[in-house]
Amino acid sequence: MRLIALAGAFFVAAMSNAQAWPDQPIRMVVGYAAGGTTDVAARLVGERLAARIGKPVVIENVAGAGGNTGAALVAKAPADGYTILMATPGQAVMNQFMYSRMPFDTATAFAPVAYIASVPSVLVVSPTLGVTTTSDFLTKMKARPDGANFGSAGLGSTGHLGGTLLAMKTGLKAQHVPYRGSAPMLQDLMAGNIQFTIDTAPGVMSFVTSGTLKALAVTGKARAPALPDVPNNVEAGIPDVEMASWLVVLAPAGTPKDIVARLNREIDQAVAEPVLKEKIEKLGAVPTGGSPDVVVEFLRGETEKWKAVIQAATIKIE
Repeated sequence: MRLIALAGAFFVAAMSNAQAWPDQPIRMVVGYAAGGTTDVAARLVGERLAARIGKPVVIENVAGAGGNTGAALVAKAPADGYTILMATPGQAVMNQFMYSRMPFDTATAFAPVAYIASVPSVLVVSPTLGVTTTSDFLTKMKARPDGANFGSAGLGSTGHLGGTLLAMKTGLKAQHVPYRGSAPMLQDLMAGNIQFTIDTAPGVMSFVTSGTLKALAVTGKARAPALPDVPNNVEAGIPDVEMASWLVVLAPAGTPKDIVARLNREIDQAVAEPVLKEKIEKLGAVPTGGSPDVVVEFLRGETEKWKAVIQAATIKIE
């Protein structure tokens, strides 16, 4: 009887905590510097989430180690629903297979909460190449004795993985050139110092629409709303090159299911609001949504896929 009473007391306490949530501000951690797509999306979502729950949502930028520093802060935070992470593919999937030392166990550190958006990636080439299709590009690059050089925002970035995937799936000989961020990489691409990159639509769409860079394909099965004239991967003849970035919300593992469900409901409904939906689309992203179980299954598939690519390419970051 004593055990039953104790169990009942714990259950009542847990229910009381869940019902009281939120009674203080929520901290949404972004593992990157202010101003990028992840940061802007977090601020847009945070603003609407705050309006819906009646408590402030404070965005905290904690950059470093490919997003791992900010993710570690959330992984080690109390599992009470007051600290959440706006996560990217690196933090949620890829980094665990590249970094020799991780500050958290990716497989067990987090409770998936919500799927914010898919962020299409685009195969972009230097206009100095004079190619107009993916087929032309691959033919031209394969004819070069040294193949092609591709740039990315840094070691282990989605651009690094995307370029590696393209090379693996097409048989292209390609050397990776890491930069300190996308800006210097894109400048070198425009100048013809490197031949291609696979970068997110938000990062390249202004260059594509102005004609300073040439977009050959969206690396996904659907065209990107921000670049509707650019063919998808099937139309471009590279159906196996499936690469997109994305944004999901994660909480520390052990966060009460009632709080996760409430967070999911409020975020999902916020993302579906016409005004927020339009703002996310203007970033070049595609609002998504979905239950925590949908996020779990999505992350499982992404983990299996990128583990295979990273191990095959032997990508390691010390």
